[in-house]
Amino acid sequence: MKRSHFTLRLITLFAFTLAMSVMAHAQATRTWVSGVGDDVNPCSRTAPCKTFAGAISKTAVGGEIDALDPGGFGTVTITKSITIDGGATFASILASGTQGVIVNVTAADSFNRSVTLRRLSINGSGTTKGTNGINYLSGKNLYVENCYIQIFSQAGILAHLAEAGTYLSVKNTNIQNCNVGIDISDTTSLVESLIDQTRIERMSTNGINVGNNVVATVSHSQIFFNATDGINTSASATLGQVFLESSIVSNNPGVAVRSGGAGFDVVVSNTSITQNSTAFATAGGTLHSHGNNQVDGTIGVTPTPEGQQ
Repeated sequence: MKRSHFTLRLITLFAFTLAMSVMAHAQATRTWVSGVGDDVNPCSRTAPCKTFAGAISKTAVGGEIDALDPGGFGTVTITKSITIDGGATFASILASGTQGVIVNVTAADSFNRSVTLRRLSINGSGTTKGTNGINYLSGKNLYVENCYIQIFSQAGILAHLAEAGTYLSVKNTNIQNCNVGIDISDTTSLVESLIDQTRIERMSTNGINVGNNVVATVSHSQIFFNATDGINTSASATLGQVFLESSIVSNNPGVAVRSGGAGFDVVVSNTSITQNSTAFATAGGTLHSHGNNQVDGTIGVTPTPEGQQ
């Protein structure tokens, strides 16, 4: 009888220890970071972490990391569906000599491999300039909202993808003083992109680079004072479309809007194209204008007119 009671107590103790261990390692749906936090903390509201990298390991798939107060929260690599929100404060990532955020979600999950980056300042300044503000390597959906991205030697947002069904959304975002503002392509299948209410200025080369297999809509955005082209589509891009709507492309010493190779289409509507060396150019692709654009200076290639409905 005593042996039986002893065995039962052992089983109970083991079960309790196991339960406590599981609880200790459980990931929270919402975690927090603070400028005065510590990554040994559980990243709770009352015991926040110090960095995004420290919080991400304690955040469940599909969960959210929020900033409690101003701080520099470090670079981060994201490998699961998650939201990082800077909140109503100054949430910064300083990426001197490196990449600010790497999005590389390869494993399937119930949230469709979706990442949201919201209200973040991503800065590549320092002794050595950062490489990319955001490097989108893999995943189904990346949403960049209300962010400031500046001073990177390659791209503010780099999206060189290699899978079908990918999507990039950039809204209400400022990109300044990088080599390229947004650089997007896919080697496998079409990537869809929406760039809305976004300001891209003072790039060392082009405002937006478009490669092969891209269907992109650029709307209500300003692309100006870039060293070469406003929107540049590679001559090797033979499949895809760019829709430019209700935007301003100005003061680019190269071409305002450049279409790619044969098979690539660019459609321009209700857009102001001013103070560029040349308004339109093509490497064999087609250019279409709905006739409600404001264009000055050298036209270059005359777009095919489209009727107004």
